[in-house]
Amino acid sequence: MRFVSLIPAVVAVFFSDAANAQAWAEYVNRTDFFTVNFPGEPTRQDSTYKTEKGTSLPAHVYTAQDARGRYAITVVDYATATAELPAAIEEAAKAMRARGTPKYDGQNGLDGHRSWRLTVEMPNQRIVLAEILVARNNRLYISEAETTLNVAPPAQYQASLQILDEDGVRIRYRNQGSTERVR
Repeated sequence: MRFVSLIPAVVAVFFSDAANAQAWAEYVNRTDFFTVNFPGEPTRQDSTYKTEKGTSLPAHVYTAQDARGRYAITVVDYATATAELPAAIEEAAKAMRARGTPKYDGQNGLDGHRSWRLTVEMPNQRIVLAEILVARNNRLYISEAETTLNVAPPAQYQASLQILDEDGVRIRYRNQGSTERVR
């Protein structure tokens, strides 16, 4: 009799460990000044990002994956090409649109930073949710979540991007174009 009452406890422990292995957690990157929720520790790949003018800029791509899809943040450092920064969002959005059919395509103002949000259906039955943001630290942030069409959008990823200052504090402005930070 006592053995039978142990079975539910063992099953509960097994499933809670499996659930924790798939748990989303906040990932903080003080080097590239951002935080985002990822399904596990992301991998980092150094890359080169080419602007439409042909300028090669240093970039880092942070990627994590789970059973639902692939999640990535690309951080491009425009410090040596600040004159090209005003066109950065439109160039990145254009590249994202080229991947499929835009279903949502509009201006956004994430935490008062200039940004653009897209949802793109791709020909291979996948969908990309993207947030493209330019921060005042001369960086372009491209957040993308790629999932199949039949799963719920990963809102905990898309809504979690935050830009940090040099002290690791979230930067929020009253509105787009404002210099007044919300504390």
